[in-house]
Amino acid sequence: MRFKVLFWLIILAATAPRVVWAQAVVNESLETASLYVDANKGSDSNPGTQAEPFKTISAASAAANTNNLHGVGTRVTINPGLYRETVTIMGNQYNTAAPITFQSSAAGVIISGAVQYSDWAPYSGNAAIYTASWPNQWGDCAANPDPTSPYEQEIVLRREIIFVNGNLLTQVMTLGQMQAGSFFVNETSGRVYIWPAAGTDMNTADVEVGTLPQTLHVVNRTNLVFRGLTFQYAASCRDNTSVYVAGNSQNILFVNDNFVWNNAVGLHLFEPVTHFTVENSVANHNGQSGMMSVETKYGLWQGVTTSFNNWRGAQGSYYYWNSGGIHFFSDHDQTISGLTTANNMTHGVHFDTDNANITMTNLLSAQNLAIGTAVEKSEGPISISNSNFCGNNLGLKYNYLYQGGLALRNSELVTLTNNTFYNNSTSQIIVIGQKGGIEITNWETGVTKNLVSQNFTHTGNTLEAIGTQQVFSDGYLGGTDWTLFQTTLNSNKNTWWNGSLSTAFEVPVGQIHPLTGWQTATGQDANSSWAQPPDASGNCGFVPYADFWLLSDNPVYTLSQAGSAQVILSMLPFGSFAGTAKLTLDGIKEVPGLSGSLSLTSAPVNGSSVLTVKAADGTAPGAYPISVIATSGNVTKTVTVTLVVPTTSVRISTVSLTFADQKRSTSSPVQDFTLTNFGKSALPVYSITSKNSDYTETNNCGSSLAAGSTCTVAVTFKPIAKGTRPGNITIVDGDPNSPQVVTLTGVGD
Repeated sequence: MRFKVLFWLIILAATAPRVVWAQAVVNESLETASLYVDANKGSDSNPGTQAEPFKTISAASAAANTNNLHGVGTRVTINPGLYRETVTIMGNQYNTAAPITFQSSAAGVIISGAVQYSDWAPYSGNAAIYTASWPNQWGDCAANPDPTSPYEQEIVLRREIIFVNGNLLTQVMTLGQMQAGSFFVNETSGRVYIWPAAGTDMNTADVEVGTLPQTLHVVNRTNLVFRGLTFQYAASCRDNTSVYVAGNSQNILFVNDNFVWNNAVGLHLFEPVTHFTVENSVANHNGQSGMMSVETKYGLWQGVTTSFNNWRGAQGSYYYWNSGGIHFFSDHDQTISGLTTANNMTHGVHFDTDNANITMTNLLSAQNLAIGTAVEKSEGPISISNSNFCGNNLGLKYNYLYQGGLALRNSELVTLTNNTFYNNSTSQIIVIGQKGGIEITNWETGVTKNLVSQNFTHTGNTLEAIGTQQVFSDGYLGGTDWTLFQTTLNSNKNTWWNGSLSTAFEVPVGQIHPLTGWQTATGQDANSSWAQPPDASGNCGFVPYADFWLLSDNPVYTLSQAGSAQVILSMLPFGSFAGTAKLTLDGIKEVPGLSGSLSLTSAPVNGSSVLTVKAADGTAPGAYPISVIATSGNVTKTVTVTLVVPTTSVRISTVSLTFADQKRSTSSPVQDFTLTNFGKSALPVYSITSKNSDYTETNNCGSSLAAGSTCTVAVTFKPIAKGTRPGNITIVDGDPNSPQVVTLTGVGD
């Protein structure tokens, strides 16, 4: 057997074509055996010939593996059809280097994690809803164990996916949340409820329910090709994947494949996979990331598209952690060419920790909710050239600041050449990070290094900002961090422009400059220009899927000391999607003492609404999920946020007071607010103070406020100078939530 393995390795090396080092090399001419699969007319008791094909790909895989053990390469030809199975290809010490190709004979080979459901009956509570039995008892998936991870709402930890006539329904967490285009699973009663599009004939409808967590599982195998296949509808938990390749696998080729509409990740390559190629393939509409690669080496990504991903995370306001259109984590020696990543509800590209020797060309990163491309905690070198970053960080108005077209976070040896940055908020390029550096460990060498942003090369690039956007922004550099960045910066022959704002450079943090100031501060860009470039929008062309987003401006809200919170909800349409959406609430009336209202209960899908939540005195402390449901036609979107009701027995009647303009050295009319102790014991009041001499206060609170009592604080504004005069009243008391602060605003004339 050892002789056979050595023989095939020599043959493969001698006959392989000459190629670049970062890719799969599979010599398919060595495949001398042929097997056939047909889901419609095959049988797994057949021999797998063209006349008598297998029914499942798994049966063909087992036969091909037997050939491999005898040193025989195999081509598996798969006829169009629906293959509801998980194809598992495991390696051991007896496998040879003989290749295996799994290839479609024509378009339409679909490997699905779903089964068909029938026997739907109308639901008595709503004629538009249908119900069926639900045998699955999956419960919630495990939450991310990393203590620094954002909170994951329960909806993020669910794995159920249901499609009606090929259209994904949106999962909701209660029967009361249901609207057209949604479904609800009640594991307690063992029932599932769906609300299909109006006009759906449930007697003929194709209802598919994801049940398998994976569609393809490869471990410790070499010389495999997957060509022209679609992998879809896997019911994976978050951070898991439909297609998984791991172990000491190498020479793995995916070409003309689709990884679509899976609950979590479409394609995941996991350490220590080496020498692989993903070519002319699509990973769209996955619930977390389109593609993910962790601790791999010698990869070629060519002509790949990863768009419209992270819809599952977005249902829980979970927009950025461990996700991206494509997510590279600790990858080395990668070549990326012709990648398109757009309209993801997260980052477009995320280079996350210990990425080295990366070359990226001809990238289009456009219209992503967060950063177009994030380079984080990576030692480099990372080279990006001839690429376009357009319209990214759509989350700016949803409170995701310090992001932009490209963000550098504690990364070194990043080179940008001949790229175009256009209309990215807040900045075309931004440096963010941790002062003093972040330590990472190289997974190959075991060497630990403290990474500080430095050795950034930026030449021949065009950067056009729009409106208040900046062309270059610094989110943290200062002191020695700024000195190291500035002294190792190489920036020249660039074109910078903002037609509305000439002072569009921020370096170091907090200092705003025109181009001349940037040149002085950095000592760079002597041969660069401040000039309007040719229209860049043509470089950013991407036809989006017709859909809309529902977004919150934050995932977690804590009630103010006045007992209220405001959630800004925004909708954003793409493609041809238009119209209005009906907005409804869930999770408020279930909490005693909570009330909520929307500023608009019907809004255009390019509009917004403000949710105001109030808590009565004595509302039980806790963290409560609050869901907003937006329905437009037959499409429903949801977003869930966490409302934190803190442990407190104190309410103030307002958290801010605004005074009218007041002549200097004269006193305004008094404005007051109240302090209420709704607890069961007296509240010590230690101090009530104004730290700004423009404002004075008097109160009748005393040193102790009895249970159930209210006192009043009266405030007078007497400006000592002209202009805006900010201030505050601070109340220090015995409440766990102390101090209470009321902000004050007034203008002196």
